[in-house]
Amino acid sequence: MEDGGIETRSGRTPRMDDSRRAGAAGGASAVATQVRPVNERTFHVLFVPVLTLLALSATGQLALPGQPRLIAQAATVLTCSVVTTSLAIIGIVRTRGVDRRWRLLVAAGPLSSIPAAVEWTIQYSSGNPMTLQFTPIEGLFLLAPVLTTVGLICMPAAPVADGRPTRAPPQHATRWTPRYSHTIITLDSLLIVLSMLLIAWYAQLRDLTPTVVTGTSFIIAVAFILTAAMMLVVLILVAAFRQPHNGRALALLACGIIATAVSETALVRLSLPGEVDVRATVQQWIGAAAGPLLVAFAMIAPERAPAQPPLRGRGTAPTSRRRRRPEIRPWLHAYLPYLPLSLAASLVLATAVRDGALRDLPLYLAIGLAALVSLRQIVSVTENRRLVADVKLAHHRLQYQADHDGLTGLANRALFTRELEHAVATHQDHGRPVVVLFCDIDHFKAVNDTHGHHAGDQLLRTVAARLHTAVRQDDLAARLGGDEFAVLLADSGPDPDTSPRVAGEQCARRIKAAMAKPVALSGHTAQIQISIGLALADGRPTSAEHILHQADTAMYHSKRRRKEKNGSSRSVHPG
Repeated sequence: MEDGGIETRSGRTPRMDDSRRAGAAGGASAVATQVRPVNERTFHVLFVPVLTLLALSATGQLALPGQPRLIAQAATVLTCSVVTTSLAIIGIVRTRGVDRRWRLLVAAGPLSSIPAAVEWTIQYSSGNPMTLQFTPIEGLFLLAPVLTTVGLICMPAAPVADGRPTRAPPQHATRWTPRYSHTIITLDSLLIVLSMLLIAWYAQLRDLTPTVVTGTSFIIAVAFILTAAMMLVVLILVAAFRQPHNGRALALLACGIIATAVSETALVRLSLPGEVDVRATVQQWIGAAAGPLLVAFAMIAPERAPAQPPLRGRGTAPTSRRRRRPEIRPWLHAYLPYLPLSLAASLVLATAVRDGALRDLPLYLAIGLAALVSLRQIVSVTENRRLVADVKLAHHRLQYQADHDGLTGLANRALFTRELEHAVATHQDHGRPVVVLFCDIDHFKAVNDTHGHHAGDQLLRTVAARLHTAVRQDDLAARLGGDEFAVLLADSGPDPDTSPRVAGEQCARRIKAAMAKPVALSGHTAQIQISIGLALADGRPTSAEHILHQADTAMYHSKRRRKEKNGSSRSVHPG
């Protein structure tokens, strides 16, 4: 059995080298559990050349006219689809469990790139390349964005601290990550959904409604736009609230989804009636080639190893640049939902300035967004007020714990010393008397040795409770440590003629009377006796430490006199 790095069976404490080796082994196991379909070097060898060739191909095709450009685009999309499918298969085969599950769902996009490339080639290599009409076959491609959305939701999130106590001290590099209530998350989700719907309206939907596109083609065109908006909404929500632990995969997925959304939007625009120039196909084919390719690279992206703190005495401290690197995730949580809202608000404002007013669906969506923003601010203010109240309560609790003894509930040495220093300062300025009683339980060590430490703790709690009842309400009773207690009298009592020494002696008699009742310790009856020393400020310059020392000395004189009087009999003994 091990406890805190100490082997209790053999009683051997590990050496520093053993601890370092254990820490290194823990770091190695953390790295070993990370998902890496390919290693870092292989990923870079594949990623950089493929995207470079794609960029060169896109640049070269801009110089081609008409039909040759369309054929070159089809060939590029077909080549990229083959590479995309190969990468997706690698990502699926080389992962297990939940990491394979989300890759299987997201793979619908890359795996459908070959049929899409074939359909593109047939569409633009035969007949009229400027004519595009949606057929029920295109409806099958709507399955890919739906599965991609589900795959985003299934991405494993970063582990969250479970709140259990830890023995390790807090690290200076640790940053607090805010956690939002379900109400805030729901309102942010609705804000993003309505904002994306409004953006989709201005991007495509308002152009579809007055056109002659009807029937199946209209339904498929609207579905393409809505599924693209759905992927973007879920992407924002996952990035803001789920925090997937593979940040690089999420970033590549985001780029791929955005490219796919741009491609589908351009595809819908190409399906609208009217003459279409060949240059209008650039956005569609670039998105069709780059989108699934980026998604496939996300499926093989290896997780980055977490930064391990250097071992003490080895390595180097983190550079100042790394220490100053800002933490973006809390900002992402707070402001990412407002990015689509800002874009939607800009579109609404531009429309209102141009047309003089808002009408129909944009008006209703704008009203809904304004209501959601107002409601979110009200909820945020309410939660912030509750948070401030909780922080104040936690501060008071921590202050109480810092100033009071955890076993007995009495004031501790720190609080007693502060109050005594204040009383001494008041005495020197205004002549207010200072009376201190120092109390010590006789033969407390014998109780621990005879009955155990549990009985000793029980005795300390009993003495503290009786001491608290024996003093007046304004007096301060404290446990200084071990079996030592002290009392600071607030004043001489209700009778102004009572001298400070008499008031202290009266308090000492009340304390002795309170201790006279026997106490049960581990099934045995014992009698409590304590030694009490009295000290007071007599008008001469003094200090809190000096008064406490005088009371301690007086207590030992009292203990010695009792021993001389009673011989060697114990003051705490079984009855």
